[in-house]
Amino acid sequence: MRAVVVGMAYTVTALAVECFPVPYRPVRDVPISMSVGGSGFTAARTLATLGNEVYLAAPLGEDADALAVDAAAYRFGVNSAMCPRSLPRSPRAVVLKDGTGLQQISRDLGEARTASVELDLGALATCDLLVVDGVLPSAALIAAAQGAGVPVAAGLGTTTTAPVLGQQCYLGADLLVMGHDPRVDELELLRSWRRRSAARLVVVTLGSRGAIGMARDSPDVVEVRARDLGPGARPAGLGATYFAALAHCVFARGCDPRAAMHYAATAAAWTIAHPGEPDGLREDVLEAAAVRPDGAVGQSP
Repeated sequence: MRAVVVGMAYTVTALAVECFPVPYRPVRDVPISMSVGGSGFTAARTLATLGNEVYLAAPLGEDADALAVDAAAYRFGVNSAMCPRSLPRSPRAVVLKDGTGLQQISRDLGEARTASVELDLGALATCDLLVVDGVLPSAALIAAAQGAGVPVAAGLGTTTTAPVLGQQCYLGADLLVMGHDPRVDELELLRSWRRRSAARLVVVTLGSRGAIGMARDSPDVVEVRARDLGPGARPAGLGATYFAALAHCVFARGCDPRAAMHYAATAAAWTIAHPGEPDGLREDVLEAAAVRPDGAVGQSP
């Protein structure tokens, strides 16, 4: 599958702390790591490691952070040539993490959040899927994809209400995935989007409880629980991993809703159990992990 992913990508500086709140010390000698994150980058990386041809279109600047995104994209087989470089500076983030896995993320997105990404119509028309991140303006992109007959998968992040005016553009997407605010009735949230949407599948993720979904032209709610393939802390971007794996299974593999949601839950569980192996979630690994019993430990083949 040839996919174009429009979403956020930024450099992440991570450093360890003893505890929260962080006690003041004039100088701290701690390991500092650099990586690249963001929901758009994570989705693109996941789709690429699962074997798809992926192009990332994330708003960047012309600076060292943009070069870091390019290098990370190249490592995972993602083409970043479509990333616009018009921002005054590229977005970035700093993560403080203690020994228990508790972390604090400070993001400096600058003008990236309101940046409009424009895609060449020819490039868009030759792709098999457009993946959009609800963080960025997407109405024009979705309309262009629909005009070209290209299916759209949209990740909306945490959602609390039925579709509002600013979200009307997503109702024509072919796949909708959103997070769930615990204060909201999850079934009503799912059904309200299902009633309004033309998507073949609408999914609401429920964190450690799994996810619920409804397919087009079906009144049934599909419930798929979260999986446990080994212990580990929930990493940043896990929702994007789930979303990308779900999109892969729906559009590249042609799975039915329950099977696609099971594979997506497996991808999320495998990611938790294998920290530091973002390039390990290949198609064969996902297939093998999907049939393992929950609570299984050890490396996937």
